[in-house]
Amino acid sequence: MPKYIEIARSLKNKIIEGEFKEGELLPNQEALAKTYHTSRVTVRKAIQLLIDESLLYTRRGSGTYVRSNIKKDNESVTQINSVFGTSAQEGTAVTSKIIRFDVRFPTSYESEELKIKATDPVYDIKRVRYVDEEARSIETSIMPLKYIKDLDEEILKGSIYNYIREELGYVVSAARRVIIASKANHLDSEEFEIEVGDPILETNQIVFFDDGTPFDLSKTRYPYTSGKIVADIN
Repeated sequence: MPKYIEIARSLKNKIIEGEFKEGELLPNQEALAKTYHTSRVTVRKAIQLLIDESLLYTRRGSGTYVRSNIKKDNESVTQINSVFGTSAQEGTAVTSKIIRFDVRFPTSYESEELKIKATDPVYDIKRVRYVDEEARSIETSIMPLKYIKDLDEEILKGSIYNYIREELGYVVSAARRVIIASKANHLDSEEFEIEVGDPILETNQIVFFDDGTPFDLSKTRYPYTSGKIVADIN
């Protein structure tokens, strides 16, 4: 397991156990690097993971703080604020059914958005994501092979983003997202057990590595019965 993930898990446990309290300023990166016998770069990657999980936030010129009200509610809903796609409450199982897994060349729109050449092959992925065996989202992703290497169906059944971070070692840092209202199509109706034409919440996003490289052009559709948006505004 990469060192930065070990550090992120250690810090997360300290937050959950109350060693780092809500609203508290974390030790600076240099101090944490000494504590964990590693580099500031590794600590920075660990902190970014916890920022992505909405456990920490930064104030420019001040430091990194533990968020307030970080405990998740108990509603049976899918969190749409996560950059990492469908997520769930702790203790629930997230699984996938693969609808499409192809390799092809990008369209002109895809190559422009992902900043790749027309001759750079991409994965074309479509999955239904289940939380405790209930369909919660239908995700489509276009990813360049030159960044996301050696994807296979076993990885797709779990979390692609865990693979990207833990096995490939990338840091996912930002996304540009558009959220729109839509209507259920036949696949939505079949998987979500709703009527064709019922409301659907759709997110379209481009996700970036920490160096600004776009690597995922995705669309995710959620049923009106189980989706919600959680926005943290600082």
